[in-house]
Order: sequence, then structure tokens, then C-alpha cells
Amino acid sequence: MNYQKLLKKIAKENNTTPQEVDKEMRLAIQAAGYDISPELFIALAAAKVQSEMMNGKQQNNK
Repeated sequence: MNYQKLLKKIAKENNTTPQEVDKEMRLAIQAAGYDISPELFIALAAAKVQSEMMNGKQQNNK
């Protein structure tokens, strides 16, 4: 799912606008001490989750 679709989905679920979701995500990422865009943060988090899932599958196959 691309970033804009994700914003729209979250906004709809929370009865707000995609712009407000983007703003809140940026503030939360900054508050966590990161200086990166939400798009990059989400991509990095998704890659980490995918890596952990693959490692878990490898562990289960042993």
C-alpha cells in the first residue's frame, strides 16, 4: 500500500483528514527522536517486520 492510500485509510478510520494524519505522524516521529519522513519510517519498519517474519520462519523450519 502506498503512503497516500495509507493516509486515506487511517484518516477514514479515525474520522479525520489525510493531512492531519500526516501531520500527527510527522510530530510523533520527531518526538521519538527521528529526523526522517513518515514514508521512510514506514518503509524501514515494514522491512524490519518482513525480516523478523523471515527469521521466524527459518527458526520454525529447524
